[in-house]
Amino acid sequence: MKSLFSYIFLLAVLFTGCRTAKVTNTQGVADTSLRGKEILEKHQETFPAFETLAGTLTVTYSRVGKIGQAIPLSFRMKKGETIWLSAPLGMAKALITKDKVQFYNKLDNTYFEGDYTISEKYLGVHLGFEALENLLLGQLLFRDRHTTLTPEGELYKGALKKDALDLSFFLNAAFRMDSLLIVQEEKTQQERSLSAAYTYQTVEGQLFPLSLLLQGSQGGEQVQLSLQFSALQRNVAVRFPYSVPSGYQPLTLRP
Repeated sequence: MKSLFSYIFLLAVLFTGCRTAKVTNTQGVADTSLRGKEILEKHQETFPAFETLAGTLTVTYSRVGKIGQAIPLSFRMKKGETIWLSAPLGMAKALITKDKVQFYNKLDNTYFEGDYTISEKYLGVHLGFEALENLLLGQLLFRDRHTTLTPEGELYKGALKKDALDLSFFLNAAFRMDSLLIVQEEKTQQERSLSAAYTYQTVEGQLFPLSLLLQGSQGGEQVQLSLQFSALQRNVAVRFPYSVPSGYQPLTLRP
């Protein structure tokens, strides 16, 4: 088991060492003549155009006092429908669709199949498929006419209250998401929150995230998820093979 983790970690080093993309400069001065509706329209216009996406997603998951290893995952997406991830040697796979989250782990012969309440455990707040997809791509999580946006220095400051979520965020000068804070109000429990920070890369003339740092908090417990996107390709043929091996035990995740 230890040697397997060592091998996967070595693969992570090789992947990240050989496939580092260049950061695209998204800094500048915010246009103070723009109104909130115009800023929102420009943000929608800069959403990367694609039907399918494929590449490598290097993930590091950490908790307070415990630093995780960087694991390179094969990453595929069909816009608005499917997100698929596969670890080296097929040791783990995940298939995420509009109504279901599934994954299995060959290291302990377990699998999970459930809904989006899993996002509360790993990210601190409840997010559905569209919001999760938008989070990965640097897009506003929700389309809502009550979103406020105003120029502020080099950025555009935004806010939105939706159901039990309070969102505050900044768009960069290229009108892509720069940073985001989500706070979920709880009636009887402690507050949950999720923050996100982005850098970007240019892929075939489109701005896609290069790095995404997520930090979740719930009741004093904090988790951190670092994502690095590399070798991205737009509009390529993709498949989403997924089948739980026989004999695996269902995994129950407590909220």
